[in-house]
Order: sequence, then C-alpha cells, then structure tokens
Amino acid sequence: MSWLLRRNMLPLHSNSLARRPFASPLPLPPASLPSPRETHIWYVVPDELKDASLLYQYMELLSPCERQSVLRMNGERLQKGALLARALVRTTLARYGRLSPKSFKFQKNRFGKPEIGIDIEEKQRKTSNNILSLAHRYFSPVEVAYLKTLADPECRQSEFIRLWTLKEAYVKALGRGFSGTPFKDFTIRLEASNSKQVTGELKSDAPSIVVEAVDDPGILMNRWQFALFELNNSHYTAVCMERDVKNPADGENNSLKLEVWRTLPFVEDECVTETDAVKNIIR
Repeated sequence: MSWLLRRNMLPLHSNSLARRPFASPLPLPPASLPSPRETHIWYVVPDELKDASLLYQYMELLSPCERQSVLRMNGERLQKGALLARALVRTTLARYGRLSPKSFKFQKNRFGKPEIGIDIEEKQRKTSNNILSLAHRYFSPVEVAYLKTLADPECRQSEFIRLWTLKEAYVKALGRGFSGTPFKDFTIRLEASNSKQVTGELKSDAPSIVVEAVDDPGILMNRWQFALFELNNSHYTAVCMERDVKNPADGENNSLKLEVWRTLPFVEDECVTETDAVKNIIR
C-alpha cells in the first residue's frame, strides 16, 4: 500500500492551535486491502483545501511529537505540507485497519526511514544546476550517457526527472533513503512499449523498468516491480514494490495494478484510476 502528497500551502499558525475548537471527525469509508500485485495510492491536492478548520482537525490526529515536528518546519508552506502528509498517512491506514487515525504509532528502521516505495516529483521542477552536472554528480555512467544523447533541453529535463523519481522510489522501497543507497550505485533502465530504446540496452519488446548494480551490470535486481505514471498532468509518480516470490503467477512480465484516489480526508474521495488524472508511462 502506498500514498503520496502534492505540496501547496494554506496558512497554519502555531499560536492558534491550542485555542481552536475541533469538530469530531466523520467516519472514514473503509477500503479493502490490495492484492499482492496491486498498489493503492491516495493523494491530496492542497489547493482544494479551502476550509482552514480542516487543518486544525488534521492536527488533532497527530501525536505530540508529530505536532512538534510540523511546527518546527520553517514557514507556513512547509508546515502545511508536513501536516497534510502525516494526516494523509493516518487517515489512509485507518481505512484499511478500521481503526481511529489517532491510534497509530510509527517507528523508523535503522536508517531512520519507513519502507514506502513511492516518489512524486513536479514535471516542471526547476534545478539550480545544469542537468548534466547534476547527472554526473548523482547518476550512474549509463544514465549520464543516455541523457547526453538527448539534444532537446526539455526532453533531457523530463528524462532526468523521470529517472530521479524512479531512483527515489527504489531507495525508499529498500527503506534506506538517498544516503543509505547512493544513486550512483545502481542504474535504472526504461524500456518503452513500442520497443524504442529509452535508456541502456533493450532487452525485450515488453515494457519494463530494470535496476542494475553499477559494479556488476550483469546482475539485475529483478525482485522489484515498478510503475511510472503522470498524475494530474503536473507530476511524475513512481511506485516500487517487492515481487511476491511465493506467488507463481507473479512473473517478471506481470505489471502492477494501480488504483488511485484523490481525497480530502473526512470530506470526499474520488477514484481517478480510469480518468485523465492518471496517465500511465510504463509498468
């Protein structure tokens, strides 16, 4: 199960949180657990949150440590992003566990990370440095070589962000994060459905996303499955999850099934899987 957040902000003032009365949360509609090769994605569009009282309702769901962490963020934009992220996690889990969103307690692994294999990046994300300079710094030689073949600056920017999103999803699925698994240590190869080579060596006609170890390119980390898609025409979204090795039907060519919901917790939910809000790139 996976979830994600797009960040835009509304004002959030710490000095009013203790005095603001809170309405009792409405029940969250329950959700069925996903199948072994299925990923459920719930996302929030903060621009749709016009009622500031909801922010205080969401704050009430958080633990004291989470509230302190939110209020330590520098500025209203980051505070609101942190609040919505934590509220989205709690309300999403509550749908599947039939529990109160306030009842969950979280712990991190030895890398200080949860094990969630999803990442989302703005398609028009601006970078402070030249794309190839960033690629040389963070990407594998194969990925850098591929980006150099793209003469069009917009195309190069787009492919850089796609690769970054996939690599982020992979290290998050490992539960290690960027520092625990440097991006230079592995290569992401994309293979498009029309058999056109996108990065690296073309392996088959079927669409796939492959991870290779840089120190031994012959070794494929094919215990992982990926999906890459556009969300709301504004973001690239990558999902990475471990294959179910106990399920014989979970072969390498079986793609992930995605179910995507746009939500405003306690207000409304909308399944957008088969709409223009979700455009598959490769999975």
